[in-house]
Amino acid sequence: MQPHLVSIIIPVYNTERTIARCIDSALSQTHANCEIVIVDDGSPDGAGAIADHYATHHANVIVIHKLNAGLAEARRSGVEAAHGKYIIHLDSDDQLLPDAVEFLYNKCESQHLDVAYGSHIRIDEKGRESMVPFAHEAVLSGDEFLAYNIGLNARCASWGSLWLRKLWQCDVYPPSSIKIPSEDVFINIKVSQYINKVGLFNTPVCRYYYNSQSLTSTGVLSRVDKWKTYFELVEQNLEERGLWEQYEHVLYMVKIDRLAFYVTGLDVTDPWVQSLLGNTTLSLPLKHRMLRALMRWPALWEPLRGLKRRLFN
Repeated sequence: MQPHLVSIIIPVYNTERTIARCIDSALSQTHANCEIVIVDDGSPDGAGAIADHYATHHANVIVIHKLNAGLAEARRSGVEAAHGKYIIHLDSDDQLLPDAVEFLYNKCESQHLDVAYGSHIRIDEKGRESMVPFAHEAVLSGDEFLAYNIGLNARCASWGSLWLRKLWQCDVYPPSSIKIPSEDVFINIKVSQYINKVGLFNTPVCRYYYNSQSLTSTGVLSRVDKWKTYFELVEQNLEERGLWEQYEHVLYMVKIDRLAFYVTGLDVTDPWVQSLLGNTTLSLPLKHRMLRALMRWPALWEPLRGLKRRLFN
């Protein structure tokens, strides 16, 4: 019996240098039934033309061209065009290992999972490789997956994982008009309400190429206003589900952590920042109390920036 169709969704933007490597890794999968959906999200270089070239030579490659609308909307378009029972997201500068889809597919089918995650191999800009595992292999319920993502150390990106396509046909995307940090985490928080079981496995399934010029690495999205919007969206979702009080305390800890470790040049006069640093109604562990106290004194705190992860981790 032929296995179920898996759709590999690849959003493309300004990746002419790496797109062929990425598509080749999708075409080389050992899983016997794959389609590849490439979403050219207004690429200003030749990546879209390269994708079209692959489509003319491979019947299982579909290309969608659209104006640049951001990663979430590109993924939405890919999901809408996909036909598979399962989908896997693949960033256009990364690679799937040859048996990635087969491994994750077999986990989903044999253990009745809605989602299966693999670990990944991180490759820095000097070509050095390192394994990035989960702390523990586990099978999580939807509620446990929610708690895992709201916490501080989740490593559940949308890529490197196989999903039932129907999960992404629900309202799981952030608003199309905004860009927020931790977009994948926000999607996971929203999709958790539709999930029965998620598997986390320490078998590597993809090669992740670190890019110091990406939005995440440059900190373009890690501005105070962006984080404020992110937390407002998370809180709105939790309130709609009747879960706000359950997670209010841990979210406060996450807010302190994000201000401390992700925002450069913190403006302590910002009203939202002031409300967080001045909140004494919620108890905090010693580490977070120290972070909150130090952030009130930017002249003292900012020089510690290079040391603070070693000091407080």
